[in-house]
Amino acid sequence: MKKIRTKTDEIAIDAHGIVHKTVIENSHINLDAVKEAEDACAKLSGKDKYMVLIDATALHTMTPEAAEELKNNLDTKRIATAIVSDKLGIRILFSYLAKRENAITPIELFQNKEEALNWLLQYKTN
Repeated sequence: MKKIRTKTDEIAIDAHGIVHKTVIENSHINLDAVKEAEDACAKLSGKDKYMVLIDATALHTMTPEAAEELKNNLDTKRIATAIVSDKLGIRILFSYLAKRENAITPIELFQNKEEALNWLLQYKTN
């Protein structure tokens, strides 16, 4: 698996073309970190739009500007996004991201990676 490590994430791509983004423990995600991670995702996928499985189980913080940038990227850069976490803060962020006006890209929250991966595979195109 090809991998890229940014200041806040470890990013890899699997054989299905799904980008796996794992948040690094105790990261503080700001606007620049979101942009750096999205660039890494695009580079690994080699495509304009890609599927992402985000492992957000690590403790971390995110600025409001970073959350807004992530929200804007969902429909422009993503085919589908699966988030794995059991943290209250992530559930709140998920609710914010899921309630986008005119949303065209699906996003779901899961308790484990296996369910998230199976959900993403339904969006795989050959």
